[in-house]
Amino acid sequence: MPLLVTRNDWRELLPKAPPGVIDAFDTNAAVLGTAGITDTKTRFAFALANVDHECDGFQIRNLIENINYSAERLAEVFPSRYASADEVRARHGTAPGWQKLAFDEIYGNRMGNRPGTTDGSTYIGRGGPQITGRDGYDQVGQRCQLNLVANPDLASLPQNQPAILAAFWTWKKLNTFADNGDFVGCVRAWNGGTIGLPDRNARMARHKPIIDRLAMN
Repeated sequence: MPLLVTRNDWRELLPKAPPGVIDAFDTNAAVLGTAGITDTKTRFAFALANVDHECDGFQIRNLIENINYSAERLAEVFPSRYASADEVRARHGTAPGWQKLAFDEIYGNRMGNRPGTTDGSTYIGRGGPQITGRDGYDQVGQRCQLNLVANPDLASLPQNQPAILAAFWTWKKLNTFADNGDFVGCVRAWNGGTIGLPDRNARMARHKPIIDRLAMN
């Protein structure tokens, strides 16, 4: 039997989320059960802490990764690719839209993105889990029956967020990490590293008293 999460619970867990996102989780929570997310409090806590971190409580603009970096910031975030802001400008110029060219290179030829295409800037992070890469869009889309490769913005629609989260969780096989109590392993499987781990832990701690009081349906 899954956890019983009311609309008030969702609002308390995700206080900054837009009403449309709360509506979606309130009316379509069953899809989380199909992925096993609401089968245990630990699974729910792991899923919620990570998705809360990835999209800052569903409040990032349009639930799409912001790639409008300055040259200085891009060099700071991707130091293995750019030695300085001057190198960023030398490689990508300064004309409007240069950031897309940069992300075609940064995300290109990996995560299923095809070399020599605009896949890198097309399949940037979207939705609560911040799906990234053509392979991710394909895998998540197959599992939630949405053609995300052809229509990536479907991953950002508020009404699709429960299905997107459930599909992402299933694709990454994250129940195993939760059942083993391995939060760091869950984070690594989610995004390939431990970026934002302190914030993820802080969010899980904030959610804990709310989740602890939830009953099984």
